[in-house]
Formats: sequence, structure tokens, C-alpha cells
Amino acid sequence: MRNRACRPPSCLASATEDYELSNSRELDWLGHFSTRLETVGIFGSGAFGNCSGHSVDRFLNNLGKCNHIKKIHFAGTNLAEIIDKVGGAMTSNNFTQFFVDECHLGVPEATFLFNTFGNMVSLEELFIDGIEEVEELANLNDGAMAVCIPSLAACTGMRSLQLNHLNLSTNSCAALRGVFPQMATLLKLVLCGNSLDDDCTRILAQGLSGCKQIQTLDLSHNRISDNGLDELVERLPASVDELHLTRNDITLAQHCRLEYFNLNGCDVGDEGAAILADGLRNNQRLTEMSLGDNRITARGWNALSSTLCDESSINATYNSNHTLQDLGYYCIPEDVERMLDLNEGVNKSRGAGLLPSVVVAWLEQFAKSRPDLELSLIFEVRASDAHESHGWGGGKGKGGKIRAQQLAVFTCRDGCSHGIM
Repeated sequence: MRNRACRPPSCLASATEDYELSNSRELDWLGHFSTRLETVGIFGSGAFGNCSGHSVDRFLNNLGKCNHIKKIHFAGTNLAEIIDKVGGAMTSNNFTQFFVDECHLGVPEATFLFNTFGNMVSLEELFIDGIEEVEELANLNDGAMAVCIPSLAACTGMRSLQLNHLNLSTNSCAALRGVFPQMATLLKLVLCGNSLDDDCTRILAQGLSGCKQIQTLDLSHNRISDNGLDELVERLPASVDELHLTRNDITLAQHCRLEYFNLNGCDVGDEGAAILADGLRNNQRLTEMSLGDNRITARGWNALSSTLCDESSINATYNSNHTLQDLGYYCIPEDVERMLDLNEGVNKSRGAGLLPSVVVAWLEQFAKSRPDLELSLIFEVRASDAHESHGWGGGKGKGGKIRAQQLAVFTCRDGCSHGIM
């Protein structure tokens, strides 16, 4: 049985069909079913506003006797008023999911919660977020959280740990470093909106080095620079394929192990884009990199475009980056988008895409200079409606439509093939 006692907004109520209490009698009625609840959610500071204090105490007392609750969710609730009353329920259940968001959270409440987690050996997912839109709700500090965190060592089955906007810093990270070795099944770690700097990334990376299954790390909205990124990439397990660093002080990324890299709002600029382009030249793993809100102009996009299709020689064209498929959705030039779309094709051998006219001319001259070779077609790219572009300034180049172009290999008259790629 699933039920919730809450007072959500009307839109949330219609979407989740939560139960809104209107009086003490309804709360008493709900209490009769509390011993069989699997999910409990208390939403809003006025969740019990229409009920007497006596009926609330009786309901929470009954809730504490339930042995079937797997998931509990507090949202926008005044935890100081109820947390000690639901303590029985939290210590007597085999929880797998625990969520606290948009709640005022002080040191007493945090201490009580984390002490309770020390008994939740079955906990798999923990989410605590101390912010409501732009208002910080967590009245916590790094020292207090460093005292709370060690209790999480008991949660050996943890798969997703998210501690956002809780003022975590060096001491808290040191506490987490001591906890991570007990979390062998950890897949996702999110520590957004804290006070993490490069020192913190070093400490975190040390602790995570033994988490061989972790796949996603999100440290967005902190104070991490390139030095901190270097620490992460050097020490993180090879299993990590998603690293989110939105709204940090990152300006470059020459790190090739990742499949997805989020650099939104990191003030990359044209100089950073050029460094990124250089680091991506031989990359064969990264498929998506978000570059939104980074002040990249035509100069920066030119650097990235040469990585996607280097026209300097046929070898350079073939050895361009044919793995990257997405740079986000923020003001990406049309020609760059076209190259990314070609990389997304099923046949990666077609990644060279629309060969520029200089490459076609180079092919023709090479063929004339080597009469001992015979051309054999390997594939053809047609672009009946595309126009040649010169630079990323927004204007179209002169000339007609790009004609059908061919990328070839040369076959010697003795039958041996010699690739031009």
C-alpha cells in the first residue's frame, strides 16, 4: 500500500494523487493504515495544519511502528517540529530511499538525521538538498557536517549519494573520503552548490579511487579550477564516464576518458575553446560536451571546427575528430552542427563528412601525379542543398552548391591497396 500525508501545490496533487488532510478525523483514519505503508511523503510546512497536535502525535507514533516503509520524502517541511516524532519509524525500517529537499535544516536536525542513517544498512539512495529556488535553507557549516557524515559508513549498499547546498568543504570531504571505501556499490555522487575547491577535489578523488563502479560525478556550482579537474581525472576510477562541472572555474579540458563532459557556464572563452580543440584532436571516446554560456565567439568556433574537419591535408581530414556528436544547444554555428550530425551517423567511416573543395582538389592533383595508381571509390557524400561556408562570421561564401564529392583509396596496378586515410 502507498499513501502520503501532505499538503502539496494543486498541480503536484493532481500529478501524484497525494492525500491532502482537512481535519484530525481524516488523520486518525489514515493512521489506521500506517502500519502497512511502503512510501511516506510529508510535503509543505502546513501538512498537518488542519489537525490537532494530539492527532498528529498519535499518527506519527503509529508510523513509528510500521516495519514496511521503504521510501520516505520530506519536502518544504519544518523538520524541527516533527523529526524527533518520526524517529521511531526511521529506526525500525529497512529504508532504501530517503529524500529531504527544500526543508529548513539546522545542526540539530542534521545531527538527528545522520545518526539515524547509521542504522540504515539497506539505504541505497540518499538525497538532501538545502535550497529552495535561490534561498539557502540549510543553516549548516563544514565542521558540523564533518561530524555528521561518518555515520554514512554503515550504508554499505549506497548506490546514489546527493548532498547539495549543505556548505560542505575541506573537513566534510575528508569525512567522505573515510566513508567511500565502505560504499563499494556507489554509482552516482552529487555534491552541487557547496564550497568545494581544488583541495576538496583532491581529497574526494583519493576516497573515490576505490569505488570501482562509480559512473557519474556531479560537482556543479562550486569553486573548482583546472588544477582541481586535473586531480579528478588523474585519480578517478576508469568507470567514471560522466563528469558535471557546470558553474565552476574550469577553462580547459584535455581529458579524454569521459563520454560526457558538462562545461556550461565555466567561462571557457575563445582561448579555452582553442585548448579544448587541441585536446580533442585524438579523442575517440567523448561523444558529448556541453559548452553553453561560455562567451565563445567566431575565433573559438573556428578552432573547434578545425578539430572536427581539418582541411590541411587528406590525412588530417581523415584523422579529425569523428567521435564528438554534441556540443550543447547554445548558439552552435550551423556548419559546426552539420559536422556533429555527420559524426552521429551509424557509419563512422563517413565521419569526414562534406569534404571541402580544397580537399577534393588535392585528391585530383594527387591522382594525376601518380599514374601508377588507380582510383577506386570508397564512399560518396552528396549535399545537394548545402553551400560552402568561409569562416564562422555568419555570412555565406560565394559560389554554387557543393558538388557530389568522393573520398577514395588508391589501388596499385599490382592489386595492393594503399589508403590515403
